[in-house]
Amino acid sequence: LFVGVMLQRSGLLLLAVLITLWVSSNAQDGDKEEETTFDLLQISNINRKTIGVKMFRGPDPTVPAYRFIRFDHIPPCKPEILKKIVKLIRQNEGFILSVTLRQDRQSRGTILALEGPGISERQFEIISNGQANTLDLIYWVDGFQNVISLEDVDLADSQWKNLTVQITGENYNLYVGCDLIDSFILEEPFYEQLKAENSRMYVAKGSIRENHFRGFLQNIQLIFDTSIEDVLRKKGCQRSQSTEVNTINESTEILHLSPAVTTEYVGEKSEKKAEFCDRSCEELGSMFTELTGLRIVVNNLADNLQKVSEENQIMWELIGPNKTLKNQSVCWQDGRVFADSESWIVDSCTKCTCQDSKIVCHQITCPAVSCANPSFVEGECCPVCSHSDDSEEGWSPWSDWTKCSVTCGSGTQMRGRSCDVTRSACTGPHIQTRMCSFKKCDHRIRQDGGWSHWSPWSSCSVTCGVGNITRIRLCNSPIPQMGGKNCVGNGRETEKCEKLPCPVNGQWGPWSPWSACTVTCGGGIRERSRLCNSPEPQYGGKPCVGDTRQHDMCNKKDCPIDGCLSNPCFPGAECNSYPDGSWSCGPCPAGYLGNGTVCEDLDECIAVSDVCFKVNQVHRCVNTNPGFHCLPCPPRYKGSQPYGVGLEAAKMEKQVCEPENPCKDKTHSCHKSAECIYLGHFSDPMYKCECRTGYAGDGRICGEDSDLDGWPNNNLVCAANATYHCVKDNCPLLPNSGQEDFDKDGKGDACDEDDDNDGVEDDKDNCPLLFNPRQFDYDKDEVGDRCDNCPYVHNPAQIDTDNNGEGDSCAVDIDGDDIFNERDNCPYVYNTDQSDTDGDGVGDQCDNCP
Repeated sequence: LFVGVMLQRSGLLLLAVLITLWVSSNAQDGDKEEETTFDLLQISNINRKTIGVKMFRGPDPTVPAYRFIRFDHIPPCKPEILKKIVKLIRQNEGFILSVTLRQDRQSRGTILALEGPGISERQFEIISNGQANTLDLIYWVDGFQNVISLEDVDLADSQWKNLTVQITGENYNLYVGCDLIDSFILEEPFYEQLKAENSRMYVAKGSIRENHFRGFLQNIQLIFDTSIEDVLRKKGCQRSQSTEVNTINESTEILHLSPAVTTEYVGEKSEKKAEFCDRSCEELGSMFTELTGLRIVVNNLADNLQKVSEENQIMWELIGPNKTLKNQSVCWQDGRVFADSESWIVDSCTKCTCQDSKIVCHQITCPAVSCANPSFVEGECCPVCSHSDDSEEGWSPWSDWTKCSVTCGSGTQMRGRSCDVTRSACTGPHIQTRMCSFKKCDHRIRQDGGWSHWSPWSSCSVTCGVGNITRIRLCNSPIPQMGGKNCVGNGRETEKCEKLPCPVNGQWGPWSPWSACTVTCGGGIRERSRLCNSPEPQYGGKPCVGDTRQHDMCNKKDCPIDGCLSNPCFPGAECNSYPDGSWSCGPCPAGYLGNGTVCEDLDECIAVSDVCFKVNQVHRCVNTNPGFHCLPCPPRYKGSQPYGVGLEAAKMEKQVCEPENPCKDKTHSCHKSAECIYLGHFSDPMYKCECRTGYAGDGRICGEDSDLDGWPNNNLVCAANATYHCVKDNCPLLPNSGQEDFDKDGKGDACDEDDDNDGVEDDKDNCPLLFNPRQFDYDKDEVGDRCDNCPYVHNPAQIDTDNNGEGDSCAVDIDGDDIFNERDNCPYVYNTDQSDTDGDGVGDQCDNCP
């Protein structure tokens, strides 16, 4: 009988395996590539060989936990898998992130981030902010940053936490264990704009060093096509229901009790939006119904298979070759194995015990109850006293619970009942109160984001040379929320920093070519050198190691018998050696005379007497050994200065010196508006400069002369002792070569309207050249008294024959010969002798017929 039972169970096991394989194969044929769960640590190739990663033991002993030390070596997810993930995020309108973590206390760290397509761009990231005690979802839409924070999460406390983050549809929920910690309604579906091309998904790596995750991570998974209820159920979270125990009487204060129906987790199951297809709603509904039934069948088969597998394992241990339980006392009932002395309950009122491989059962003894009308609860053997609405006499049924006193947070509900005093004394409360709770109150208001203060500059990225320093600021003063605008501007600034130059070790440059061998035969030495300049050692760098020079043997062949080895010829003369050891010398080198063995210097100055210029028959050639050269041309001459060696050189180029002519050679110092006039070779100076017509000056400097009177329009800075005609013309537009200026006011009389500077213009002044502002004219002859030679006698002609300042009209001696007019026979002609030859009373000096 025992063997038959075993065969029957084995057949059931085989049947279950076949059914499971058939269902699995059909599901794989439908969609072989559909994956719903992605292990981010596995698809990122993070293992014990990853640089900067250390393995530890976490809550789940089957997989390791990791702590990241070097974040710059964290590899991203594989690109081909990232494309599948982004596609599933769009199809599922979000994702569920499951992670087990232990975050360092009060630290801030990135759990998951998607960056790209640019180097410094990020699409979204999930950050656990221990300092603010929040879980932040940060995403970018149209270049603007959005930050949504779930508060009071208590993650960064150095304790292991199992997180489930739901971002699906409009829901952003956080579960820690089986408890819903906080939730938020998303205003925009950022996941629709995610891009996989040129993007990278990282675990634990933040955008800056301060955002790297500090702590341990284990079992990081992205989950799709699964409801949040199923995810939590797989983690062991089960719905539980308890009786209504949250009641108090009138004499009891309000207590914080759990609600009548409690669950291990709270949250709405997000509904998936179906893509458009060509199927009707009825067909799709039927399909989903069939899939649900198939799923239940598969789960039942899997449970049965697991159960049969465990039973087969136990049976194998009992009858197998090892027979581990052969000498042990066990009991078998309903496919379960019980150890000796182990007790279990078969049904609500029967308890069994295993005693020496025998099952002994007995009825459960119920305790006494304290109520008159006890009741039986389904699944329980013994009666219990219930507090139903009809359990107490005289009371009416309880009314319905009132609405909760609050719409969010914790509040209270009340219900009441009335007493029929004609029937009973009605002991007990007539009002009951219980706690009620809804979702956590959201006290946030709409507010625009504001930048925090800049952080201090980071240390320089290098210890020498040129690097960068960085500072950041956060959009958290305040954080934008409830649709508020994001901060405008950059959250990061980078500047250059300069440290002391980095040490540069010296490096050898290339070897120079080998030098000529010291001998042509018989073995000599050649050398080459190199410099430590590629680069030179700088800023404390190490010098080059090795030798700067290198020597080598050369021309090791034996030398032939050569009569020229003793250098019998004159230096520069060719030596010809012959096999018998004799030799001969070629002609002497240029500039020498001789037979090749003995050579003497050739005096080119004597051999070619006119090779150099002569002055007063004095030769200006200098002979050298060898060669010659000519002295420079004498003063006031110009020409070449030839030199050379030998007769040919002396004959080919002879010195020619010509007299200098500065005016012809354009070496003079005359002004561009002046003419250079050559005076002669022996004149000193050899030339003079004269300003051209229309200009005035000393020739070295010339300025415009508009009136052509020899005086420039403006002052000129002429050479010392050469100021003539370099002074500014006092009448630039009227010729006045004398530069008369009666009143010395700097304006010449030729163009001065008031020469005497008495305030009366010349054409109205009766004394133009004498200061007389009052213009007195006693005799009314239009000549002022100040300049009238006869102020009291009318004489407009102002004739003064003797030029003594007294006019003829009022002079007693007109001609100034000291003879009064009435006695002078020539009053208008100077004649002191008063000669009158013809005695006609008219002196000979003025007589037309003396």
